[in-house]
Amino acid sequence: MKTLHLVLVLAALLLSLAACTVGSGREIGIVAGERNSNPAMYFEPKRVTVRAGETVSFVVRNDGVVDHEFESDEAGIEEVIIPARGIRRVAFEAPSKPGEYPVYCDLAGHREAGMELVLVVE
Repeated sequence: MKTLHLVLVLAALLLSLAACTVGSGREIGIVAGERNSNPAMYFEPKRVTVRAGETVSFVVRNDGVVDHEFESDEAGIEEVIIPARGIRRVAFEAPSKPGEYPVYCDLAGHREAGMELVLVVE
């Protein structure tokens, strides 16, 4: 019985340590959605700053009623679809080259309606 208890305690400890290492790095919250004003669609904040080579996790929350995407070919962020009222976590390693990179929703008309933010790499 003591052995079983010890095994369970060790398993719980290992699981908690593994959970701590998943998605390591700083978390950056992003909100996506639509509004009844100009611009009609948005990402907030409009600018995000990271260090060159930094590993971060974007936590993208869609407060809108339609699906949105979060991507940047220029910065190397693969397309992620955030369903209406959904949340997605995006692991990302910033480019080693400092600069400003667009991050956007590439669904038809969304980027043009304001769904773009600037990723500043320092």
